[in-house]
Amino acid sequence: MEYLLKVSAIIVLFYGCYKIFLQKETFFELNRWFLLIGLITAIAIPFITIPIYVTATPFSMEGLEFSETLPTNIAPDTSSFSLEKSIAFLYLLGVFVFFIQFLYQFASLSTLLVKNKSVKKDSYRFIKTHTKTSPFSFFKWIVFNPKQFNEEELQQIIAHEKVHARQYHSIDILLTKLSCIVFWFNPFIWFYHKDLQQNLEFIADKKAQQKSESKKSYQYTLLKTCIASEQLQLTNNFYNSLLKKRIAMLHKSESKKINQYKYALVIPLLVAFIFQFNTEIIAQE
Repeated sequence: MEYLLKVSAIIVLFYGCYKIFLQKETFFELNRWFLLIGLITAIAIPFITIPIYVTATPFSMEGLEFSETLPTNIAPDTSSFSLEKSIAFLYLLGVFVFFIQFLYQFASLSTLLVKNKSVKKDSYRFIKTHTKTSPFSFFKWIVFNPKQFNEEELQQIIAHEKVHARQYHSIDILLTKLSCIVFWFNPFIWFYHKDLQQNLEFIADKKAQQKSESKKSYQYTLLKTCIASEQLQLTNNFYNSLLKKRIAMLHKSESKKINQYKYALVIPLLVAFIFQFNTEIIAQE
């Protein structure tokens, strides 16, 4: 339980730094690595222990008297033990429920990818569907409904999804989704997952718009995808509910490079956390 609490605290630390200092910056790819490294760091840091050596004064036992009789009417305290068991049961129940949900989502996605015919082109696999599914990618699979868009719009959508596939954004989604299962009790991990996914869309939008002949045309394509369509979990969806933020980021001016110093602000906080909670006092004569 101590390990889970420490990981949760470090996740809050990284998420707080991201929301306060980095979210409004246009360093989208650096933000991606900041959030990923933050998650990995949170999982690893509780295993680090800093030894602190102190001098211990030998204690003399001379002159002390000991009683040979032991109290026999002391009942064992089982209240704390039962409370720990209840908390552990609730935690494992939550992990089980969210893991079953994850398996269901993964099975639904796998069924769609396997049942539909795919066409391999370069290193990508394209799947054309006839359902009202929002365009999405999962690793090298790119799924879309060609009847929903014209040729120019399809090219823009595919360029967007190719960025997700080329940079392996699906790994980010799976890693944070699994973290949501393990640390489900921490509300900040769900915000962490949502913001990381949103940042991946910023990356793909920026790259795709650079390849588009018209910036306005690309933004109109984003707006056109605002239709009632099914969106699968565990995928990089072309449309999501944060569309307004995505368009705003496309209009945002490039952040100054000097602002990259903000990434270092988390380091003193991490050091302070380690020396506060990850130390072990070792006595030496």
